[in-house]
Amino acid sequence: MGASAAFDRPTLPVEPGASAEVRLRVRNTGDVVDSFTFESVGIAPNWVTFEPVEVRLFPETEEFVTVRVSPPRASDTPLGELTFAVRVISAEDPDGSVAEELTLVIGDFGQRFGELHPKTSTGRTKGVHELAVDNFGNTEITPSFEGIQPDGLLTVEIKPPSVEVAPGTAALATVTVRPRKRFWRGQPKSIPFQVVVQEGEDEPQLIDANFLQQPMVPKWFWKALLALLALLILLFLLWKLLLEPSVESTARDSAEEVVDEKIAEAVDPIEQRLDEAGIPEAGAGDGGGGGGGGGGETTAPTTAAPTTAPPVVVPVTTAPPGPTTTPAPGETTTTTSTTIAPITETGPFDFRIEVFDQPGGAGTNSSQNVSAGTQLEVTDIVFQNPTGASGEIIVSRSGSPLFTVNMANFRDLDYHFVAPFVFDAGESIDVQVVCATAGTIEPRRDEPSPGACRAAVLFAGYSTTTS
Repeated sequence: MGASAAFDRPTLPVEPGASAEVRLRVRNTGDVVDSFTFESVGIAPNWVTFEPVEVRLFPETEEFVTVRVSPPRASDTPLGELTFAVRVISAEDPDGSVAEELTLVIGDFGQRFGELHPKTSTGRTKGVHELAVDNFGNTEITPSFEGIQPDGLLTVEIKPPSVEVAPGTAALATVTVRPRKRFWRGQPKSIPFQVVVQEGEDEPQLIDANFLQQPMVPKWFWKALLALLALLILLFLLWKLLLEPSVESTARDSAEEVVDEKIAEAVDPIEQRLDEAGIPEAGAGDGGGGGGGGGGETTAPTTAAPTTAPPVVVPVTTAPPGPTTTPAPGETTTTTSTTIAPITETGPFDFRIEVFDQPGGAGTNSSQNVSAGTQLEVTDIVFQNPTGASGEIIVSRSGSPLFTVNMANFRDLDYHFVAPFVFDAGESIDVQVVCATAGTIEPRRDEPSPGACRAAVLFAGYSTTTS
């Protein structure tokens, strides 16, 4: 009992997406009437159909069955030979079922699809797209790419220019477009271009895309610039009208407080010493007071007899006077007098009086007498405090104060007069130094009186001779 089967040919060519038929001869080799059905083995069941799906045969009779094979047009359809079997199943004798093999020769097919993402790129100097190529065929493809812009407004660069794509996969490439010309202002410009996907002798695929070129200066730039300028102007006005006056006022008040404190600290002991020595303040009038002129005298409150310093004649170009003795409280103020050489001709003159005084002393005087037959017109006076000492310098005319300056306020201080001070023959130009604290600047190497306050006054002007 059982059956036998045979195809009318051993191979069957077929194209994916198409159908091919072959005849199967089925014979009942049993002793009874039998029914036979069919099934495919080694191939997808939906690829194969049978017509008729069942045959009933008497013993030793046969019939032909049409076997139709339809492989799908898909990337997973294998290329080349594929062997499968058709099993003939006996209803009366299942153990007597048989199978017959058939070899399919499946052809190749190509199906590609390319697309750009995004379709439209935006930029000022370049745009970037991504090219994706899908291979829906059952054989490997190697497409190449090319960019086209008919008007030459863009340069199109594709990397890589060619790819290998296996069946059922996809490959990517980067498309970069750059405008040949740039513009600074205006509306954006839309520039179309195409990407060509070419595979062998097949018809090329054209993919359309656009590049939206933006101006180099964006629209919001001018608004942002105006807003920034307005903000800067607002901040400037805020500073000028509100903050700067407040800061200046605070700084001025603080500086004035510090200066007032320093002046008070320096002036109070000087005034006390001046009062003790009986020396009047500047503008106190002519006459007495400490620091007298040439031949004048200075007496301490407890001393009855005046002490007068002998006059010494010293030219202008000589070295500074030697050290003087600083009296202790209650002693006489030291006075040194010098006389310039007689002037017999009219002309400009200048001389310098330098005075040393020890801190805490009653003051030291130095005088310049005007010689007989001479009249001095002083037009310039320069005060010098080279060591930064603190105290007072008093300039007098024959004992009458003309200037009182605070040494703590300057290193060099000059005065220039349109109407000169006139000193007649017999008068003296007196310079008195009252030292509070010695200077903080290192004295010169040949300092004649180390630790003392050193001050100098330069006088310049015009001299005339009188008959």
